[in-house]
Amino acid sequence: MRQTTMLLMSATLLASLAPIGCAVARDRSDHSELTASQMTDRADVRTAKLKVDLNLTADQEKNWPAFAAAMQDMNTKQANRRVGLRDARAQQHGTPDALDDMRKRADFQIERSNDLKKFADAAQPLYGSLDEQQKSRFALVLFGGERDAR
Repeated sequence: MRQTTMLLMSATLLASLAPIGCAVARDRSDHSELTASQMTDRADVRTAKLKVDLNLTADQEKNWPAFAAAMQDMNTKQANRRVGLRDARAQQHGTPDALDDMRKRADFQIERSNDLKKFADAAQPLYGSLDEQQKSRFALVLFGGERDAR
């Protein structure tokens, strides 16, 4: 009797979680269908939140416009590349060419690397003006806390 009750409870629990799993999958598919503009808008909101979180001084504020413009440019390029890749995959027919995919991935990484270098150069004046607490917050927001300990 006890085993039957446990099995019944487990089955009920699993059945109640099924709609949640579908909602999570639907959320992921909705996210992948964002337009480049929507992705850029979301990134702009995160950039604006970063500015508020940093609580910049008047001197630091002078370095913000160049940083924000570089951030927006990098995010726009990344969003356009993602949409381009998604569209290319959707239009692909037949067996994918593994070597062509490898070349495209390498080109994507080269472009991304170049964008990151430009962004780092543009961000340097702002970053250099931040105190240690602001630098920590900056790294946490932009890189999820992953920063080289130098």
